[in-house]
Amino acid sequence: MGLRVSLDKRGKRSIIWLVTNPKGPLILATLFPWVGTAGVALVAGFGLGRMTAGPARSLESAHQVERGSETELSNKSGDDKSVDEAGQKASQAGELAMDELARAASLTDPNKREQGLESVLSKASLQDVKKALDWALSLPEGAVQRSALGKIMERWGQLDGPGATDYAMKNYEETGSSALLKEALRGWGQTDAKASIDYAQSLGISDGVRRDITRDVLRDWADRNPQAAAAYASASNLSVGRGGVTSIVSDRWSKQDPQAAAGWALGLPAGQDQQRALSQLIRNWSDINIKGAADFVNSQPMGTNREVMISTLAREIGRQDISAGLQWASTLTDPAMQDRTVGGVLWRTARENATLAQQLLQDSSLSAEMKQSWMVKLTNSSGWGRGGP
Repeated sequence: MGLRVSLDKRGKRSIIWLVTNPKGPLILATLFPWVGTAGVALVAGFGLGRMTAGPARSLESAHQVERGSETELSNKSGDDKSVDEAGQKASQAGELAMDELARAASLTDPNKREQGLESVLSKASLQDVKKALDWALSLPEGAVQRSALGKIMERWGQLDGPGATDYAMKNYEETGSSALLKEALRGWGQTDAKASIDYAQSLGISDGVRRDITRDVLRDWADRNPQAAAAYASASNLSVGRGGVTSIVSDRWSKQDPQAAAGWALGLPAGQDQQRALSQLIRNWSDINIKGAADFVNSQPMGTNREVMISTLAREIGRQDISAGLQWASTLTDPAMQDRTVGGVLWRTARENATLAQQLLQDSSLSAEMKQSWMVKLTNSSGWGRGGP
């Protein structure tokens, strides 16, 4: 508990008590006998004073308050359960519990802070969200404000995608920061992914920002409904950078149901996109059930797709058993792909113990030519980068 005494214009003393509640945020109570209840204000864990508007300070919704001292947000308790209960109570009451929103924001663990903010905001109405936005804009710039603004914009996007995006787009044009825009469109994507992606394609933003947004929305969509996301990805010509849209869908779907994802990937048009999808499928399938992944690869007909999958499987198996990984690599018929795969299997061991890598290579079933080529490379293994040969 702290005490501050100040003088007003008439020279009369005002007593301000700063009370720290161990189960909640800081509460600022100003005790004026002649003011009564009007003197009590909740300022979301911060001292009374002018708060910088941060990434959206020029927008009309940013509140300005009298200049004074600022007290940093701190977390002494971090009770996740109480934050979840607060979100439920706020929902039942039909209004946002601003004190609990501040409490969630005060959690020092970034992951718990994100979860707490999301929990409290999960049942917030559109009116609540705009109230919360004004509160977040009054916070000092930093990680806490960024977390709060991100979750608030995500919730706004869920409730009113176009409105949230228009607001965030103005901020993007004024500040050059795409953070709010990404969260608004991601939130919109959780209720209407196609509309969110289509709208993002029409915005006057950089190609890099557009690709980032599309990837985020597509990932979330594939997590919720991989079949719908796959159908959209297959029919679209979206640019999301390295890997492509089919790789994104394959990644998310294969973590849930690799067998179903495999059926979809095998039905894609032949080419690089299909190969990327199949490679991602085998990578994730190996994490879940390496025998199931191996059986699937063995069941495929000879050809480029099988070679791509064998290469991926060899690398994944090689993480646990280098000899087994080299055995799979030896079945590849494309010399260039086999060479890259052997390097992928060996490089971690070669960087730490070239002699062991040479011995494993010598004991493998690879051809004499491949062994000789890699014995020479392993001699210079100290020059390999962190990503392999």
